[in-house]
Amino acid sequence: MRRFDPQVRVDQFLQYQASTHGKRMAAGETRVATCTDCHQAHGVKRVNDARSPVAPLNVTRTCGRCHGDPARMTMFGREATAPADWSASVHAAALLKRGDTSAPTCAACHGSHGATPPGVASVANVCAQCHLREAELFRASPKKDIFDAIGQAECLACHGNHHIESPTDDWVSVTEGMVCAQCHDDSSDSGKTIREVRLELDRLSTALSDADALLTRAERAGMPVDEGRLMLRDAREHQVQSRALVHAFALAPFSTTAAEGLASARGAHEAAEAAMRELQTRRRGLAAATFLILAFLAALGLKIRRLPPPGA
Repeated sequence: MRRFDPQVRVDQFLQYQASTHGKRMAAGETRVATCTDCHQAHGVKRVNDARSPVAPLNVTRTCGRCHGDPARMTMFGREATAPADWSASVHAAALLKRGDTSAPTCAACHGSHGATPPGVASVANVCAQCHLREAELFRASPKKDIFDAIGQAECLACHGNHHIESPTDDWVSVTEGMVCAQCHDDSSDSGKTIREVRLELDRLSTALSDADALLTRAERAGMPVDEGRLMLRDAREHQVQSRALVHAFALAPFSTTAAEGLASARGAHEAAEAAMRELQTRRRGLAAATFLILAFLAALGLKIRRLPPPGA
């Protein structure tokens, strides 16, 4: 391998032997995946080749040939829903629709040669490879000890595993069918906290929407609104931070960040209102100037009409 490419790792087979696939193969099970199932036999291509079965855009389809086959998965006591669930997830949309090759695929979470399903204790570590901020907030929250005590995987309780949807503010609610309502009801102290968090999220979202709409009106009318747009951008950044801070499962520091975002959104709205007032002032000035010009032209026309004809 060194003569072929000194940078190529030579521990891939050892990883395979330690994987779920390799262990089953060593136990005599010949129906598990081997090298050629994923890489083909003679037409082997590098992983960074878009034609490779294990390239980011193709790897889930490759894994899905086995893990999406109900007949094959039934033999191993597993469900065959994972590939289809992933295909309907926010991760699949990022990869397949937006072309983001850093989006998680089967190999990103489960590994490739050392493929193994992440357990309850390790799944949060897998998610934290990308979602570090949310993971740190959760681990510092009161929920951490509770989840550890009941053996609940951190991220899976709210987000699931393969069919991960894009989260919305609606999830933060004790209304039946919402995420928080799986564990909390309206009568508890936690339910009160959930309601307050949701209320602040809605206030910020409404303020952002209103400010953006008014700034857009001012822009279309030809007014400069650069200052308002900067404040709106700051408000949106605070909104993103506020949504991440939901993972702290407490009002602090969520409320502080949401309040700062609301203040920026209101500042953007005030800048838009100022631009609209300036627009009205300009329009009134233009109307007055137009009236004076027309009056002058009318007076000039009357004056001309009163002049004696030439040669009189």
